[in-house]
Amino acid sequence: MGYWAVVEKRDKEFYAHFPDIVNLEVRSKTVEEIKVLLKESLSEYLQTLNETDKPRPIAHFNPTIQTINPKKIPPNVFEFLYIETE
Repeated sequence: MGYWAVVEKRDKEFYAHFPDIVNLEVRSKTVEEIKVLLKESLSEYLQTLNETDKPRPIAHFNPTIQTINPKKIPPNVFEFLYIETE
């Protein structure tokens, strides 16, 4: 199981967020570091949910289905990444 992240290129940095998780955003100068930061932040977020007995968010976003029409993809989207959870 996992969640899709949207990576955007803004100026000289990359920003990424999970559409299914509110207020979880990371940024970096490289995509490689974005991948690491996404994995770490998602892991910490899910661990906090487990510790407080809160349910995990349901993963609804899927770029293969929701972005069939390229005109609907915002111009600053760089790529979509699937971040797996443990």
